[in-house]
Amino acid sequence: MRKPAVIVLIVLSVFVLAVYLPMLYEKLFLTPIEKTHLLFSPVTQRFIYKEKIVGPIPPEAALKAEDHHARIAYRDADGTWYNRVEFEKHLPFIYYKNMELWGLLPLNLEGRKFDIQAIKNHRQVLELSPGEINNCHPETSLWPLLESNPGQARLVFPEDRFRMTASGMEFINADTNTVDMDLTERFTRALIDKGFVFPARSVNGKFTILKPFDEGVFLVDAKYEVFHVKRRDGHPEVTQTAIDSALKTRHIKISENQQRRYYGLLLAKDSGLHLLTYDNYRLVKLPLESYDPDRMDFKLLINPLYLTAVWSDETIIRAVTMDTDYRPLERYTHRMSRAIITPAKRIYDMIFPFSVHLNATGGGYLKLSIRPGGWISVVGLLVSLSGYVIACRLRHKRFPRVTGLCLIAAFGLYGLIAVSFIGSEC
Repeated sequence: MRKPAVIVLIVLSVFVLAVYLPMLYEKLFLTPIEKTHLLFSPVTQRFIYKEKIVGPIPPEAALKAEDHHARIAYRDADGTWYNRVEFEKHLPFIYYKNMELWGLLPLNLEGRKFDIQAIKNHRQVLELSPGEINNCHPETSLWPLLESNPGQARLVFPEDRFRMTASGMEFINADTNTVDMDLTERFTRALIDKGFVFPARSVNGKFTILKPFDEGVFLVDAKYEVFHVKRRDGHPEVTQTAIDSALKTRHIKISENQQRRYYGLLLAKDSGLHLLTYDNYRLVKLPLESYDPDRMDFKLLINPLYLTAVWSDETIIRAVTMDTDYRPLERYTHRMSRAIITPAKRIYDMIFPFSVHLNATGGGYLKLSIRPGGWISVVGLLVSLSGYVIACRLRHKRFPRVTGLCLIAAFGLYGLIAVSFIGSEC
C-alpha cells in the first residue's frame, strides 16, 4: 500500500507545483501586459489604440514620448503615431474633462455642437465578461428584490430574499429564516397570471444598492419567455416582454443608467448579443463577428455620435463602430502586443507542460483553469526524462523504474521534482 500512497502524494505535489512554479516564473521573468485599449475617434473617424510595446521601441514611438514612457504606444488603424495629448484630443467624448481644462469645449463635430452636459447625457458604457454569464459562476440561489419606489433618496436592501422553486417565487425572511407565505403567494400568483411557466431558467438583475434606481429582475421561464418583475410599494409588478422565446435567452446583464435608453445586454443561446432597449423591450442585435462570450470580454462605448463595440480574447481585439441607428460603419481587428512570443515566453512554454491558474472572474469569483504548454513542451518533457535517467544511473547505478518514468513523461518538470524528492520507490 505504500507505493500507491506515494504516487498519490506525487500527483498532489504536481498540482501544487503547477500552480506556483509558473507563478514564480511569471513574476521573475514575464512583465504583465494589459489588453490593448481600442477606441474609435470621432475626430478622425478612425480606430485608435493605446498599448504597451513589446521588444525594441520604434523611433517613431520615442519621438512621441514627450510626457509619457516611450514603451506606451498611441497609434491609429493607419499606423500613425501620436503623443498622449494628441491621443486624448482625438477622443474628446472620453477625455471631456481634459477638453474642458484645455479650453476646447464646446466641441464642434459633424455640424453639431456638444458642451460638457450634452456629452455627459449621452455617454454610457456596457460591459460583459465570461465570468458574469449565467452558469459560468457559482450562485447562491437567493436574491434580493429591492423596492423600486423606496420613498427616500437611496435604495435599501429588503429584509427578505427570494428563490425560484419548481412551482413558485419563494420569499424567505432573512431575520427569522422562515418563508413569507404572503409575499410568496402574491408574487407567484402574479407570475402565473401573466403566463409564467415554472421552473425558472435564470434570474437576471443588478443586486446592489449602489445604483441610481432599481429596475427589478428579469426572469426567464421554462419556455424561454422573459418576464420583468418589480416590487413597487410592496406589491408585484409583472410584465411579460415581447422578447422572442426562440432566442433561448442565456443571460441578461442589467445596467440601471439615468439615461433610461437601455436596460442592458441580452445574450442569446446562439451567442448573439443584443441591446435591450426601453422601447417596449425591443432588441437590437449587435453586428459582432467571431464573438465567443465564453472566452471574450465585451465592451460597448456609447457617445452622442457613435456606438463602438469592442471584444477580445487573450491575443486578438476586434471592434465595430455603428451610427446611432446601429448601422455598422467601420470594423477593425488588431493582434495585441501581449500576443508577441518573447524568448521568456518560449522558455515558459518549453519547461512547463501545463500550468494551473486561479483567476478572478468578472463576477468576483475565482476560476481554476489549466493551460497547456503547446508542442514545444515536448522538449521540456524529453529533457526532464533524460535528466532523470542520468541522475538515476549516477546516484543509484541503475536504470529508473517504469513508474517514475511514466510520471515524468506525463508531468515533465513537475513530475521530475516530485519524484526526486518523494518517490524513491518509483
